Amino acid sequence: MVAPTPAPRVVLGAETTRPLVALTFDLDMTPDMAAAARAGFRWINTDGTSYLESTNVHATLFMTGMWAEVYPAEARRLAANPNFEIGNHSYSHPAFHSPCYQLWSVSRTAQPSQVQRAQQAIERVTGLTPKYFRFPGGCYDRSALDIVHAAGLIPVQWNVNSIDAFNAYPQQIVATVLAGVKPGSIVVMHLMRGNAPSSAAALRVIIPALQRRGYEFVTVSELLAAGPAIEPTDPREVVEAAPARPQPARWCGWVTGSKGRVYICR
Repeated sequence: MVAPTPAPRVVLGAETTRPLVALTFDLDMTPDMAAAARAGFRWINTDGTSYLESTNVHATLFMTGMWAEVYPAEARRLAANPNFEIGNHSYSHPAFHSPCYQLWSVSRTAQPSQVQRAQQAIERVTGLTPKYFRFPGGCYDRSALDIVHAAGLIPVQWNVNSIDAFNAYPQQIVATVLAGVKPGSIVVMHLMRGNAPSSAAALRVIIPALQRRGYEFVTVSELLAAGPAIEPTDPREVVEAAPARPQPARWCGWVTGSKGRVYICR
């Protein structure tokens, strides 16, 4: 009897010579963002989602549980698209290891709840059960990995960072992705109006450019079916992200919606 292949500890990409690439998109939602949404601000990048849907591109969407609860109709619609795979991105987008950019952190004892509450919210809203998890900010340590694995999920990172977060220059995003993609790559992007303002414009160049190179767009599951996972080699199992010097939050300001104005920092 052949023993089952153990689940990857962390997925960065896949070992394959086939021109396959997995576009992955994070759908963030923090308590502050939820408050702004309740006031009428729309975080959804509908231009980006519409373009993905119109091109029939396969992609994996890492959804926070709070995003699914704030936008249940959109969550159900995206989950119902057979081209999309839904992953777990925590419940309310805290850092599981600090420092991690400007993200707020959550205690070790609260981390299992972040994973489980997101899983429950996504299942309740969409009817789907995610099998992959993405850490907010991509930051983790060994204990955080153990928590995710204990929940039956596989952590998925990336090996191409599009740098689309808070980036107003689509040309820079395009150049970064096109320079980094190779067979088996996983690309991280965002579908968030407000904190990823140029993603949709960049996608309209990235997708046809990669198609001209012969690339096929696949989900994470489809990518891993084509070849074994590429995993990190660092034995410490720590990923953190700190700015070079102390900085204020990336963006603070008033957002105005149909129900009023809310001041938030992201």
